[in-house]
Amino acid sequence: MANRFHPGRIAAAVLGASIALMSAAPLAFAADSAAPHDGTSSVTATPIDPNPGPHGVRVLLKGGDLKEPSVEGTTLIALKIDGVKDPVLTYCIGLTLHLNHDKMHEVDWDKYPNPSVLFDKNKSQINWVLHNSFPTVKLADLAKAAGIPDLTVEEAVGATQSAVWHFSDGVDLVGAKNSDGKPYSDKTVKDVDKLYHFLTDKNPGLEQPKPTLNIASADAKQNGNLVGPFVIKSTATGDLKLDTSKFPKGVTLTDAKGNPVTSVKDGDSVFVKVADGTPAGNTTFSISAEATLDLGRIFVGVNDNPDKCKDGSKDQKYCTQPLIVAQASKVTVSAEAPASWTTPTTPTTTTTTTTTTTKPTTTTTTTQPCVPSTSTSPTTTTTTTTSNGGTTSPTTTSMPPSCTTPTPTTTADTNQLAYTGASVIGPVIAAIVLIGAGIGALFFVRRRKANHS
Repeated sequence: MANRFHPGRIAAAVLGASIALMSAAPLAFAADSAAPHDGTSSVTATPIDPNPGPHGVRVLLKGGDLKEPSVEGTTLIALKIDGVKDPVLTYCIGLTLHLNHDKMHEVDWDKYPNPSVLFDKNKSQINWVLHNSFPTVKLADLAKAAGIPDLTVEEAVGATQSAVWHFSDGVDLVGAKNSDGKPYSDKTVKDVDKLYHFLTDKNPGLEQPKPTLNIASADAKQNGNLVGPFVIKSTATGDLKLDTSKFPKGVTLTDAKGNPVTSVKDGDSVFVKVADGTPAGNTTFSISAEATLDLGRIFVGVNDNPDKCKDGSKDQKYCTQPLIVAQASKVTVSAEAPASWTTPTTPTTTTTTTTTTTKPTTTTTTTQPCVPSTSTSPTTTTTTTTSNGGTTSPTTTSMPPSCTTPTPTTTADTNQLAYTGASVIGPVIAAIVLIGAGIGALFFVRRRKANHS
């Protein structure tokens, strides 16, 4: 039977294994990544049916995704916030979707589920409409600002909702119609049209309001024994209630310097600190507070997402119509953020210090030429007498110069960072050894063939 462990095959196997090992070595760094995901606000709500909100006039719209001019009803939709007694008033955004009365939750503007419409482009204009129209602005003040005497609630709601749809769906207001298709009185039609253009023609936009409560951790990562930062964002005033009861032994919440944190407020950045020797793991911490649900915040279906809700999707009919808050409200909210870590390691460094150095140092030795000592060298004096009894002249012989031993000089190293990743030195050395063995085996095989030929 032939020997299946042929030297050539062994060499190929060694080379293949070494290449595979070299390719896998960098993966040790990727495994150490521990970037937690953002926590979100716990504010959830359900639209009320039947809706007790103020109703507006029916408006005639065209443009956008409407194949022909369409008559749409307008109303302020009441949204029942979980845990809050009084409902919050909202306008709807996304004319192509339907209000399914499903459970909804508060999200940031960038989580708007229908990427087919213009909300992302015009969201600040929509927010400006809400801050400068009814019900945020009292009816009398709005009438004065827009120059519309005797403005009614129905007219204000109809014009405001039309302005919101203009920016979210690209539709234009054509006019106002009764439920039977007939136009309203000339006054109503003119009032709705004038307020609509007041809200859309010179609209400078207004940026997104703060989330009710959120823990942002998109930039969080592990650096030594700290994981973070976790940035607190909230409309709450004063300190927020902090809960770290789920932290395991050896894990604490701190600031950027590692100092313990027992309370937080809007804008604070906190870190999860892991004591040396703590096993790799994960945990969560939470924050709760009474905060303001500000106008301009949006609510979407808890199960809605862009792939499901975009125009043309077969599942769009299952998406609920997003709502945007038109009336601020106080709510009790909470937010939770996860954190994970690998076992922190402290690098070992050898330092040398002189008796006169007080700072941690790294030794650097500089070799210099031998320099004679400045002290007087020992001498030997020889006296010579002339044959005629003349004077003597001393001859002095100097000893070899003494040299001083170079003294190590020290420089402080303040930029050394803790290394928490897995070491790849071992795999690299092993790979080099395997490559050398493979080359040697190939050389041996060729040499053997040459000797037998």
